[in-house]
Amino acid sequence: MIITITSSKVPSEHSEKVEIFLRDFLPRLKQQQGVLGIYHFARPDKEDESTIVIWKSQEDVKRYREGELIKEAFAFESQLILQSTREGYPLIYGAGVEFESE
Repeated sequence: MIITITSSKVPSEHSEKVEIFLRDFLPRLKQQQGVLGIYHFARPDKEDESTIVIWKSQEDVKRYREGELIKEAFAFESQLILQSTREGYPLIYGAGVEFESE
């Protein structure tokens, strides 16, 4: 399994727009092949937000990152001039996450 983390600086004047976008975007992301779970949190006092996604495989991450849905996120970030970073790592341990044999 793979864990991806998207971290964004979200100035307070954009926080409501980001929440509205994510209400539509995250359920569609959950429908992507290989998504096992999504966790999102915001720290308004630090003006940042993070989304953590647990994926079945690196191939599923690659398919998403080459697909159409991520283009919506890039366009939204560009429109608001949000600074985002995306990272991905093999998941070694996950409490509460069902590990499947590959």
